[in-house]
Amino acid sequence: MNTAPLYQRIAGHYRGAIRAGALAPGVAMPSVRALTRLHRVSVSTVLQACRSLEDEGLLEARPRSGYFVLQPRRARIPPVPEPDLACALDPAQYVGIHDRVSRFVAMSESNPIHSDFASTYAAP
Repeated sequence: MNTAPLYQRIAGHYRGAIRAGALAPGVAMPSVRALTRLHRVSVSTVLQACRSLEDEGLLEARPRSGYFVLQPRRARIPPVPEPDLACALDPAQYVGIHDRVSRFVAMSESNPIHSDFASTYAAP
């Protein structure tokens, strides 16, 4: 049984339909009153679902016209900046690495040596 709030379930239904292309960009959504009858929920629940989809950029509210489907936005992954190898390594970057490896890296910063990390093994 789905325990998510009703507005999230309704929003999820329409989110899936928009992303699948069943609701094309520019298409008008059914009226708020029609959605309340269709889903047997209150007006505030339908408005919450529509506002949630509007916040995600999937719907647009037009005054006195209702909600319209927008083109789904594609997630843009920002590029990861290349690390500056000229600066000293930050020990905070090694959180989660075995303590001995962290100490070895710290020692190698003060006495540069060649480190072959390809031949290490994981501790149990």
